Amino acid sequence: MAKSLRSVTMVELFYDLIFAYAVGRMAQTLALPVHGRIAPQIIGEFLLMLLVFWVIWTYQTVLTNQFSHPQWRHNLFSLFNMFWVIVLSTAITSDLATTKWPCQLSTAVLFLSLASEYGLAWRKNHATFAKISGLTLATGSAIALISLFLKPYTLSFVVFFVGIVGAGLMPSLVWRSNKAPLTDLAHLSERYALLVLLIFGESIIGVADTVYSGLSLPAALFFLVVMLLLVAYQLVYDNGLNRRQKNGGLAVIHLHYPLMAAILSLSTLIHLWLAHSLDPQWFAFAITLTLAVYYFSLIGYLSAYPVKRIDIGFKRWFYLGFSLLIFGVYSLMTSVMPLPFLLGLTAYLLADTLYLWQFILHPNGPTY
Repeated sequence: MAKSLRSVTMVELFYDLIFAYAVGRMAQTLALPVHGRIAPQIIGEFLLMLLVFWVIWTYQTVLTNQFSHPQWRHNLFSLFNMFWVIVLSTAITSDLATTKWPCQLSTAVLFLSLASEYGLAWRKNHATFAKISGLTLATGSAIALISLFLKPYTLSFVVFFVGIVGAGLMPSLVWRSNKAPLTDLAHLSERYALLVLLIFGESIIGVADTVYSGLSLPAALFFLVVMLLLVAYQLVYDNGLNRRQKNGGLAVIHLHYPLMAAILSLSTLIHLWLAHSLDPQWFAFAITLTLAVYYFSLIGYLSAYPVKRIDIGFKRWFYLGFSLLIFGVYSLMTSVMPLPFLLGLTAYLLADTLYLWQFILHPNGPTY
């Protein structure tokens, strides 16, 4: 497996830890069921705020991946950004209108900080990508600041949303139209893998809260479910990715957004369901959809950078879809019974993990 010449620094790891804490806290804060369901508005706010964090973290990571810079300067910017990430995470509540100023202001500050770093990189390297990224972030910062003064809150939120989405889409447009320098794929995939590991760690908090309410077999199965999801990701990362490929790394960047959303959502949904806060039928639909997002994003990631030996053809995708359909039916039948449901979910995830290992990652093994 390819190894990057770049090493992940202690400051970067610390920044990732703060970031994982922030998104974990955000997911728990927004997950407030009403009449057994999480409102579409809350789901939309969760996805948008996760997008804010994802855009900030991605721009910072791509900057490190693409450009060399004095370590002391990068560390100072990282420490400054850590503080504002914490401010942003504490500003996110179930009523975003009441925390509009700290939420949107901290986003504007973070965008401007990153724009400054890209500006310094452009001054040194005169790279088109650094210039466009810096201008994009500066524009996003300006839009976030303008949105602070707009009323009513719906208009302010829409303008803020447009700025965030624009900043998130810009890397794709730059890579395709300007042929930006190729990424260090080994370094980029390693950074995202470490982040995913930390987010899985944050998702364990849901398990801890469940155990705190009472030690039980469902709580143990909840923990096993999270571990099986982590094992699936780790198998793909360790055994399926060709990190020597020369490309822009767009699949690494974009597919980790739905992966992160699915990881946080799965843990939160199961915790709320075990606490009897969710309608069983709504939960069955939501958990099946979230599993579909997780597995299809993971297999999509594998398909983008496969090593030669793996088998990821149509029949593998069909198996995932068909097995999810079967699990969806099972979940509707058992969602009122925690133990049978969690036993079935554990068995399903274990079967998927074994299928991934034997038939996708090692299709030419002796038992194939």
